[in-house]
Amino acid sequence: MPFPRRWRHRLLGSLQGQLQLATYLVVFLGFTAASVAGLWVGQRNLIDNEVRTLRRSADSIQSGLNSGLRTDDAIRKELLMHSSVRTTLWLEQTDGSLLLPDGDNLDLSEAVIEASMAANPRRVVGSQTLQNLGQMRYLSELVEQFPSGARLWILHEVGSDQRALSNYLGWMTVIWGGCLVMTLLAVSWLVERIVKPLDQLNAATSQVTAETLSSAHLSLQGGPKEVMQLGLAYNGLLDRLAMSWSQQRQFVSAVSHELRTPLTIVQGYLHRTIKRGENLSDDQVKGLKTAESESIRMRRLMDDLLDLSRSDSGRLALSSEAVHLTDQLEQVADMARNTLDRPLVLELPDNPQERDAAAQADPPRLRQVLLDLIENADKYSPKGRPIRLVLRQENGGGAAIDVIDQGIGIPSGELEAVFERFQRGSNAPVKTGSGLGLSLVKLLVEAMGGRIDVSSRINEGSCFTVHLAQ
Repeated sequence: MPFPRRWRHRLLGSLQGQLQLATYLVVFLGFTAASVAGLWVGQRNLIDNEVRTLRRSADSIQSGLNSGLRTDDAIRKELLMHSSVRTTLWLEQTDGSLLLPDGDNLDLSEAVIEASMAANPRRVVGSQTLQNLGQMRYLSELVEQFPSGARLWILHEVGSDQRALSNYLGWMTVIWGGCLVMTLLAVSWLVERIVKPLDQLNAATSQVTAETLSSAHLSLQGGPKEVMQLGLAYNGLLDRLAMSWSQQRQFVSAVSHELRTPLTIVQGYLHRTIKRGENLSDDQVKGLKTAESESIRMRRLMDDLLDLSRSDSGRLALSSEAVHLTDQLEQVADMARNTLDRPLVLELPDNPQERDAAAQADPPRLRQVLLDLIENADKYSPKGRPIRLVLRQENGGGAAIDVIDQGIGIPSGELEAVFERFQRGSNAPVKTGSGLGLSLVKLLVEAMGGRIDVSSRINEGSCFTVHLAQ
């Protein structure tokens, strides 16, 4: 079934396919209707013309008979005068005998005549009958019944006319079929040309990012008026988005920078007040510590926003130097244990060479990355469950640092989305962070020339791995 589905999607899944299919159906139905109508009209005209011809011959014979033709020879001559190779007139007398025209050019058997008379057993005057007798097709009619009881019959061979009509229609079908194919090809070309600007617009839109807003303008030429207007509106939208994005980055950078200093001052005063507040009650000390922790959290959020803003504007600068990873992990573990209410297990390689491994990184930023990952693991793990910080060597060279928790895990379809800004797992508790931490972690790791990935199972935990180059 893949093949029919692919074609069904190609025809019905796009504007171009729908336009082509609709046009194909209209053209095909139009050609078919024209062919059927032409055949029906042609056949009716042929029969009507033949009937009118036979009627004129019959009227002439009737006039002759009514004007005094009484002898058989005279009647035969009159019948012969209006008969031809394809048309025969005869007289059925009262005793059932037939009075036929006598001519060398007439080749009509009595069997055909009797069969045509048998088709009208009730002898209804004016009744017309089409019959196939042998290889021929005939139109017969009882024209007149005289007071004496004699009947005038007429028989006309119409098969040759219909064969000519069929040949004509056959050629017309071939010609119409060729025209239909050329029309469909022309329609396909025109539809493709009409929707080509829309394809260009779609391709350009799919490649637009925050960094390419100012350079992703679309140049359309030769398209329909409506599509050109759509292209102009699209370019105008890009200009407005680029301006808005630039203003947003400037605003975030300015606000983060302006708030960072007063938050640092507030945090410092709170810390000194707590240390020197011997006359404070326990509730007051608890309140001041809460305010201090919140100020620290706010300052870290401002730092994250400032880093993201610098990255967006291309002003995020990181150093790159050989870093002894064991020393960095021991510092991170000591710093994290001071704030965690759960065990933090540091696992280092048993091999001394692996334990002394170094990697290219920015030491403060590397510690920031690991502390953010540990804080993230702490947020989404039940109380009492440990967090593991593991250093190991990868098979292809380079070092890997794992931050492993036993928390709620991340749904498999959302593993990549957790590194996007303001994104959290759908199973995350309400109000568990701003959604910026992991996006900043990925930004810093990649800025140091490394990469980060994650594996997770629901209700079993997650493992974030930082890969660094030696």
